[in-house]
Amino acid sequence: MKILILGYSNLCKRKIIPIFKRKLGKIKFCICSKSQKWEDIGASEWYRNYEDALEKSRADLVYISLPNSLHYYWAKRFLKNNYHVIIDKPATLNFTQAKDLVKEARRRKKLLSEAIVFNYHHQIDKSIKEISSLKNLNHVDARFIIPKLEKKNFRNSNKYGGGCLFDMGPYAAAAFRIFINENHRKVTFYKLLKENKKDLNISFKIYIIVGKKSFFGYFSHNGEYENSLSLFTKRKKITINRVFSPPNDINLTFQVNESNIRREKRLKKDDAFLNYFKQVIVLLRNKKFENSYQNLLKDSFFREKLIK
Repeated sequence: MKILILGYSNLCKRKIIPIFKRKLGKIKFCICSKSQKWEDIGASEWYRNYEDALEKSRADLVYISLPNSLHYYWAKRFLKNNYHVIIDKPATLNFTQAKDLVKEARRRKKLLSEAIVFNYHHQIDKSIKEISSLKNLNHVDARFIIPKLEKKNFRNSNKYGGGCLFDMGPYAAAAFRIFINENHRKVTFYKLLKENKKDLNISFKIYIIVGKKSFFGYFSHNGEYENSLSLFTKRKKITINRVFSPPNDINLTFQVNESNIRREKRLKKDDAFLNYFKQVIVLLRNKKFENSYQNLLKDSFFREKLIK
């Protein structure tokens, strides 16, 4: 198996390439970057032009890690050239683009996946087991806040699909899909508050009621760091920290509050990206891609609500 990395992003350098080099040793990878100078990091080839990489790489799968506004165009090009495709979040900027990519992937019988990986960390499964079942959930509270980004960061540019809604909206959508586990079209109440600065969205709040369940989220590019998710049942509250960007090199804990007694559960180290790519390998072997298509469509439909 050979993977083409399209765009030499900081995420790829820190999280993805080390997996290919040390943990999934049989995977060869090549890199295409217009700005990064060649480095001896184990890549079998380097390309300077996206068109050259598309035609010459002979890879089985492409991982697209470009600015958000370029995702749809290059995903469509690579699907048409019979590549399996993984895209950094957000996979697309709107639901129409998502439907078009899924249509092309189905026609070509290729994997199409948005790289939302936080739920592949074992803290998610262990927290769900702590409440026995998602059916017991009454409320979910999600918060992801980071300090103001540097001006040169592409997430500060509308031209490149920047803003908090595109950057963190995928986390809100995936958390709603995973924990509320309902058909998005059955949402009975929807409230969204957006904070904009110079036409760029820098934070948003959402409050959703679905039947007897509710979901609250606050996401921001302009505040003191917070990264947590709380699950509420009638008798318990589970709080997971570092939930949306879990580190792979430290032991995490999550908190359980029950009958006014608080306890912590220590967890072993885990690598969400590694677990995600192991699942990708399984999917490529059994060619069962429909769940990946459905997850991408559901999350994109949810984000469309945020944008509008």
